[in-house]
Formats: sequence, C-alpha cells, structure tokens
Amino acid sequence: MQYSTHLLRHWRFTIGQNIHRHRSQQKLPLRKLARLTSINESRLDQFELGKNAIRMDELLKIACVLGVETVALIGGSGK
Repeated sequence: MQYSTHLLRHWRFTIGQNIHRHRSQQKLPLRKLARLTSINESRLDQFELGKNAIRMDELLKIACVLGVETVALIGGSGK
C-alpha cells in the first residue's frame, strides 16, 4: 500500500498540534521539553509545525515527559 504525500503531511501536522497542545496545557516551555527529552529544540519546533516527520523513539520520549500515552499524540484521546 502506498501512502499519499497529503496523508503523511496530515499526520505530521496532527502529531505536531497534539504535542503543542499537551505541552502548552502543562505550561512546559519548548526549551525544557528539549532538555528533558534530549531532542534538539529546533527539531521539536519543526515537529510542532508539522514540518518534520517524527521517529518512534522521539514520540515515546515526548509522550513520557508529557505524561500521556502515545495515542494521545497521534490523534487519539489517551491520557
């Protein structure tokens, strides 16, 4: 099965919005999330803007720091 570029962009955007929403709700600055996850701050910013694809290990680190399940970041409603 071949995925369309449009669908992949949609998922990047959705994941980025969810990361930003959870981070903002917790009043967690991007710089601190970067430090706690060992992911470069500019890379995190690109995730939130939906401009970069995120690796599974990065998604897991972010979910762990934010205290949410990965499904909450990929579009579900897990906590």
